[in-house]
Amino acid sequence: MYAVFLSVVIIISAISDDTSVITLRDRLKKINYFYARFTQKVINANDNILLEGYGELWIKRPNLFNWHMISPEENFLISDGKTLWFYVPFIKQVTAYWLQNFSDNIFFMLFSDNNIHKWDNYNVIQRGDFFYLIPIRDNCNLQECRVKITDCGTIEQFSIFEKKDQYVDYYLLDQNNNTIDIKNFSFNFSEDIQLDEQRE
Repeated sequence: MYAVFLSVVIIISAISDDTSVITLRDRLKKINYFYARFTQKVINANDNILLEGYGELWIKRPNLFNWHMISPEENFLISDGKTLWFYVPFIKQVTAYWLQNFSDNIFFMLFSDNNIHKWDNYNVIQRGDFFYLIPIRDNCNLQECRVKITDCGTIEQFSIFEKKDQYVDYYLLDQNNNTIDIKNFSFNFSEDIQLDEQRE
């Protein structure tokens, strides 16, 4: 599950449209901060559900987020703006990465990064409120990313299609734009937590 999440980077074969790129950028600019619940389904090529999950998400652009997966296995993916923390409570272990090493990840580009020039690495096709994102260089493990984002900048759902004919659907529910406590974007150690240091 974690590997699928962190590998989010995309494609679908079509021709890019400059208007679509501009529209997507304009809609993403409207996102400052929000909280939402989410559901997740991992589905195979035969449309069989392999795994279902749910959790909650806090976002504050740029570069702050807290992705809390509640089920089926609780974990946290937290960015404090510099470090990306992946914490699994069951085993009391946290892994620390430099956030900049994931700066080209499509998830982070959608939810936290304000560097619009990174979209130059993608073809973007718009169909209504859906945007299809296609990496120009075919050097990733994913086949396609579809994002539904409304004119007011609300991301309602996104889907990640892998080359091995498996895809993941995410739906964002009960979103609100109330002020978010900055404490949501920090990871607090305790003595019983083991650190796996990957910041090199």
